[in-house]
Amino acid sequence: MNKKLILGIFITVIAVALIAAAWFLTSGPIRQLATQPVSSPVAPLPSGVTTSVPVSGTSASSADQPKSITVGTSDGGAIATNDFIHNGVTIADAANAGRYLLAGNLGYCVTDPQRCQAASSTDFIVYYDSAQQSFAIALTEEPLGQARLDMEQFMLATLGITQQQMCSLNYYVGTSSGINAIYASKNLGFSFCPGATVLPQ
Repeated sequence: MNKKLILGIFITVIAVALIAAAWFLTSGPIRQLATQPVSSPVAPLPSGVTTSVPVSGTSASSADQPKSITVGTSDGGAIATNDFIHNGVTIADAANAGRYLLAGNLGYCVTDPQRCQAASSTDFIVYYDSAQQSFAIALTEEPLGQARLDMEQFMLATLGITQQQMCSLNYYVGTSSGINAIYASKNLGFSFCPGATVLPQ
């Protein structure tokens, strides 16, 4: 009789503990944390990152001010672009410190491919190397001329600069021999820049 009583008390204590734990997990601080949006860790700002200064006489908070990045140019100068690194679309390349993917997919997130996806693009991939302050762009589908036009529109909108400013960037636009052996291993350039390779549309 005593064994049954002890066993009953033991089972009751375990049941109460399980119910309390379930209540805590569904209505306590853990649930509040679980329902909060999770933000991606923000990569540290590379050298040259600035925030724009509010125009005098305005009362807008610093959070309302657009941010910009200073990017080096091929002649040793610099231009201010939109903050394309912290725009919520660009992702840091975890395998290469200081490198960022603006468009395309990193390709190495096997279990969670979305974690490797920057701006959606099927015909080009855009990387930025913050140490070199340079852009590496791959055209990944034929016709290459159209792929380059699509990429140029993306770059103009993302960086918020003019065609002339884009021509002054440190950049490489190429393709692989698997896509087009004729144009592989060449800097094809932006179509509107001097010396750009004319590509078939």
